[in-house]
Amino acid sequence: MQIYNQIIPSIFPNGSSIALGMFDGVHLGHLQIINNATQHAKQNNLTSVVATFSNHPHTEITGQSPVLLTTFEDKIKLIENLNVDAVLALEFNSKLRRMSAQDYFTKILVDCLNAKFISVGYDHKFGFNQEGTTDKLKEWGRKLGISIEITPPVNIHDEPVSSTRIRKNIIAGQVKSVKKLLGRLYFISGNITQGFKRGTELGFPTANLMIPSGITIPATGVYVGYATILDINLKNQPCLINIGHCPTFKEENSEMKVEAHILNFPYKELYNNKITIEFVDRLRNEEKFNSKEELINQIKKDCLTGKEILETITA
Repeated sequence: MQIYNQIIPSIFPNGSSIALGMFDGVHLGHLQIINNATQHAKQNNLTSVVATFSNHPHTEITGQSPVLLTTFEDKIKLIENLNVDAVLALEFNSKLRRMSAQDYFTKILVDCLNAKFISVGYDHKFGFNQEGTTDKLKEWGRKLGISIEITPPVNIHDEPVSSTRIRKNIIAGQVKSVKKLLGRLYFISGNITQGFKRGTELGFPTANLMIPSGITIPATGVYVGYATILDINLKNQPCLINIGHCPTFKEENSEMKVEAHILNFPYKELYNNKITIEFVDRLRNEEKFNSKEELINQIKKDCLTGKEILETITA
C-alpha cells in the first residue's frame, strides 16, 4: 500500500475510488465506507484510496488533539489490512483549515486524486467551518460525473456505531462490548519499558507498556487478553493486563501503568521491543492488598479466571 502525505497533481491517471474520512479506530461503520470504495475500485479498474489526515483536525483548530482510539501508525495498518491500494494522509494545518469545501473537493479529490467515485459517511463534513456536506458532495459530483455514495449509519442495539461511543465504553472498562462495535478486539501498542520489577519479585513478571500519548486507555483494573511482540515472533499469547497505579506499592510511583503478564512465557529482557495488547474482558477492579501474599493469591486466581474466559472463546 502506497502512502502519500502531500498534494501531487493527478497521482492516479486512471482514476480513483475514494473512502473519505478521519477513520479513528477503523470501526464497523468505517469498514463499510472503505469496503464500498475498494469494491467499486475492483469493479471499475480504479485505484482504491483512503483520504484522511495524519493528525486530528482539532489539533489545529483547538490546539489540542482529542483522545483517539488508534495511533496514526496503527490506523494505517488497519487500513492496509482492508486491501486498500493507497492512502493520502495530509497534515491538517492552518492552510488546510482555511481551505473552503469547494477547494478541498476540487484541488484534492479531483485534481490530486482524480476521483471517479467517493464513499463517505452520512454525517461527514469538511472544508472551512465544516461547510462541506454530503448534499454538496452529491451536487458537485453530479456536475463532474463523479459517483457519490453516502453510507448510512451502522446500528448496533439501535444506536449508531461511532468513535465517540466506542471511546466512552473503553473508558468505562467495557472492552468486551466494544468488540461488537469495532469488529475486532480493542488494542493498544507501544514500546516495552523498564518498571520496578515488582512482578518478577512476585513470580508474575510483566511487560510494561510505554503508554502512547493521546490514546484511549481502558478503566483501571485487571483484564484478560492477548499480547503480540513481533520482534521475537510472539503472536496472540494469552495474558493478564493490569491498568492502574499499583496501590499496594503506591509509595513508589503513582503514575498510571499498563502492564501485561504473558501466560506460559519464559521471560527474558524485552525492553524496547514493541508490544500490542488486545483486550478481551475485564476481570475486576484495581485493589490495594494488605500484603504481598494476598496480592500473589489474587493474581493466581486472576490467571485461572482469565484462562477459563479465553478457553470459552477458542472452544
